[in-house]
Amino acid sequence: MNSQQLNLLEYTGANRHIPLILTPRPHVTPTPVAPETTPPLPRREGDAWTVLVLESNYRLTGAMLFCLSRQKGIRVHLLSRDAASPYRFSHYIHDWHYLAPEKSDAELLAYTRQVAQTTKADVFLPIDVAGMRFAIAYQQVLATFVRLLPLPEAEAYEIATDKSRLGGFMQQHRIPAPDTILNVRHNLETQLKHFRFPVLLKPVDGIGGGGIELFQDRPTLLQAVARLPEGSNYIIQNCIEGYDIDCNVLYRNGKLVAYSIQKGILPAASAYAPTEAIEFVRNEAVLAVAHQVMKALRWNGVAHLDLRYDARTRQVKVIEINTRFWLTVVGSAVRAQVNFPVLACRAALGQNLPPASFALGRYIPFANFVRYKLWGRSTNKVPFTLRDTTALSMLGDPLPKLYRFLKSL
Repeated sequence: MNSQQLNLLEYTGANRHIPLILTPRPHVTPTPVAPETTPPLPRREGDAWTVLVLESNYRLTGAMLFCLSRQKGIRVHLLSRDAASPYRFSHYIHDWHYLAPEKSDAELLAYTRQVAQTTKADVFLPIDVAGMRFAIAYQQVLATFVRLLPLPEAEAYEIATDKSRLGGFMQQHRIPAPDTILNVRHNLETQLKHFRFPVLLKPVDGIGGGGIELFQDRPTLLQAVARLPEGSNYIIQNCIEGYDIDCNVLYRNGKLVAYSIQKGILPAASAYAPTEAIEFVRNEAVLAVAHQVMKALRWNGVAHLDLRYDARTRQVKVIEINTRFWLTVVGSAVRAQVNFPVLACRAALGQNLPPASFALGRYIPFANFVRYKLWGRSTNKVPFTLRDTTALSMLGDPLPKLYRFLKSL
């Protein structure tokens, strides 16, 4: 990208960044204090309100901004740690606020307060794991100047986020899950003695199926474990013959207030990666198992549960939990008619939420839709239409995509 192209794009988005002054206080961790006051609510549920979103990666941030844009009356401000964020130019945000990534959590907290007060923000909305951890750690201070979406207790959050700890928790609470070996470096041969193959070796911190390997026999698995990097954290689970089916939830004060259930309907691009398209379906067994684990965790907030139907035992089993917003949150908003980011904001504002329900339908990201139409199999083709896609988001907010494309040249 040349300087003229960048200058042109900077001009089109010049009103997106008003820098705020911060006096740095490095290495200072503020002591949480009880709120002196509670930020005022909008007068009525129909009133406009302002949401301060803590930016995440490109795809997840785009999904969240699209969902928020579908609700009239929401004014979005984006708090970013990326100086080159494409969302400086987003049509979906009112303003963009930047704090350098090397600044401490204490400085982020101070800056969040400054931005929230300047913009008169009603809700602070973290969207990924790092953002959720920040909000959970500082929620008492944050609550003195802005409202927060429902958040779980810190210990419950860490259990749900860590595949190894979650596996042990589910064993303890007898929640249906794959057979799991939590400590692969301790007496593994004995642990495998009655373990059913094939098995999956999974990194505890893996995302989107990355790093997962399939093993058909014990010797090959033992060799692979012996080669694992020192300090790495893995678990072993038996490979379940069946199909993936996921559940998206929002809990408030231990009560399920919104959910949708989705099943993959196209093969993934690679082994263990997310499916290329989903269909929203009814399944009471999935909802029952999801509620069982969420109740045991005393969950509060959003989560995306990866589950799998075990054809051998005829059970739905919990594989892992994404303790953040998820990419297919767009599908829930577009096709299932459950807009989780908006509902999380409404929960933060203490508004009444409609009874939990969702519509049926298919969803496919627009890029996947184009590939499938051009190169998909001709037999038994799933009849997707533009209504099943995010084409509207491509047309409604083109500048971040254009900037990202030009930046890559």
